[in-house]
Amino acid sequence: IGGAPSPSAMGKLLRALARGDSRENRRYAGRKIKQLKQCGYLEQHGVRYAVTDKAKKLLMREDILNLKIPLLSQWPHRWYFILFDIPQAESDARRALNRILLGMGMAQYQQSVLVYPYPIKETLLPVCNFYKVSRYVSFITADHVDGEKGLKKYFKL
Repeated sequence: IGGAPSPSAMGKLLRALARGDSRENRRYAGRKIKQLKQCGYLEQHGVRYAVTDKAKKLLMREDILNLKIPLLSQWPHRWYFILFDIPQAESDARRALNRILLGMGMAQYQQSVLVYPYPIKETLLPVCNFYKVSRYVSFITADHVDGEKGLKKYFKL
């Protein structure tokens, strides 16, 4: 019966609760709370509810997928690299990390080496921590790189 509610369904629940106290909203909220409990996203402690670790992980994943690398008003004339050598045993994490980095607009410089023209470390550390691969990841800042002309063209600098 039913599936796991998406993070957007949780958001809809919270918006419905903020809309005010109406019979329709109370029924909707009651159904969603029951569904979230059945799926293991909420646990009841007396009259209060707490978000479970399972729900926290789902919400954290959603935050990771929506991360954006902040852009500076002016390019600092540096290149910011992320390098990773993640073991084959953790290939799912490696593929997920690579997909997220490319989705953020980074360019593949070499296999397991991506580059971006703006600082990335502070934004990407939570991603690495989420996938538990921080120990396999390094960050490098460079003033000049081979193929810089192509990178400037790629990033429209």
